[in-house]
Amino acid sequence: MSTIPAALDALVALAERAHPDVQVLDGGPTIEVRDDVIAIGYSGSTAEPDVRSTLTRDQLDMEPDHEAYDVMCMASAWRGDAHRGGKPDSHTVRARAFELLAGLRDELARDSRLGGTVMMARLSTLDVVLDQTKSGPVCTVRFQVHIDAFAVA
Repeated sequence: MSTIPAALDALVALAERAHPDVQVLDGGPTIEVRDDVIAIGYSGSTAEPDVRSTLTRDQLDMEPDHEAYDVMCMASAWRGDAHRGGKPDSHTVRARAFELLAGLRDELARDSRLGGTVMMARLSTLDVVLDQTKSGPVCTVRFQVHIDAFAVA
């Protein structure tokens, strides 16, 4: 049996602890999102999986399976109002998106085992997308949480 469902639940709870004032989504958006949002288990693309897992057997043992997987997530900040002298401000949304990411990283440092659900969870890769929209700038940091675990029998 996989640890993926329990790890996703733990990551959602971790994000909520890190940023109780921010909208945290379990998966992709199905409702209107706020200016600041964190999505756990969401790649933002129909072409990419939300979780990519590899199962291996360690030391010729038949069980348990070693699971290594990446959970796709995103942290996004959008500002529809003007900043810095009346112009939309990319700096503000970029700083806020990375502030959201820093809070998640700090919480992962405190609980890298996700409450004992996994052996280790850590941020592994980041993609940054900065867009200028008619309503203002938006910065989205798509990131992966890499997880190592042993599947439970």
